[in-house]
Amino acid sequence: MARGLTLSAGLTAFIALVLVHETCSATTKVNHHCAPSSCGNIHNISFPFRLKTDPKGCGDSRYVLSCENNRAVLYLFEGKYYVQEINYSMYTIRIVDSGIYKDNYFPFTTSNFSLYGYNFTQSDSAYTRYLPKITEDGKLSRSVVLMSCEKPVNSPFYLGTSTCIDNGKSSSNTSTSHFKRYRYVKVGRTNATDVVDLCKVEQIFLTSWPRNDDPNISCKDVHNELAYGFELSWLDGICESICEGKYISCYLNDTNHVQCYSQERGG
Repeated sequence: MARGLTLSAGLTAFIALVLVHETCSATTKVNHHCAPSSCGNIHNISFPFRLKTDPKGCGDSRYVLSCENNRAVLYLFEGKYYVQEINYSMYTIRIVDSGIYKDNYFPFTTSNFSLYGYNFTQSDSAYTRYLPKITEDGKLSRSVVLMSCEKPVNSPFYLGTSTCIDNGKSSSNTSTSHFKRYRYVKVGRTNATDVVDLCKVEQIFLTSWPRNDDPNISCKDVHNELAYGFELSWLDGICESICEGKYISCYLNDTNHVQCYSQERGG
């Protein structure tokens, strides 16, 4: 009888281990076989990241960085971005559009590519715009929308760029074909209904700078938002590696440790 109770207790304990969330220590899953790399002010480039010049067995092939002119570069979708910071404890990387620099307040012409939320919703995306956390929203970035309009817009939420510096020239009110375009930055949250008549979105940038919905925002304020760059998370991309391929998803708990969802594939 006692033997039966012992077996039952052992089975119950096993089932409990399968059903509850398992806390994983990411530090034990990191590839220790490759020495960290560095490029410029980005040091300790390690798993899952790798430089193109690192040995083939290092890092994850989805997280390749280049080192160009002593700056770490990430090519993402159709854009080129400079790496500002890699936070391994929070599983985030902060990058900035390569066309944004000190005297280029609003780089309308540096690239025709815009980043949208759906760029990161593909199932095979290596990055997400959110940090998977249970206790908070986890959104890491927001949009900064650059527009051009056929007529002047009288709105406190449309910042005219005519007074902003762009390589010593006015960055607004330029002529395209036979029409004069008035250029603006949309302040605060932007929905499709916020785009006024005869205006079009020319470019969208992302920023992780805290939201500023103040109508009195200045060109310098917006430039600081753009120059700060935006954060992305790679946690979802390496979840299977951290959790040994047994779990479908993972997130950071309140102490920033990775929790693995215990539901097994096919279960």
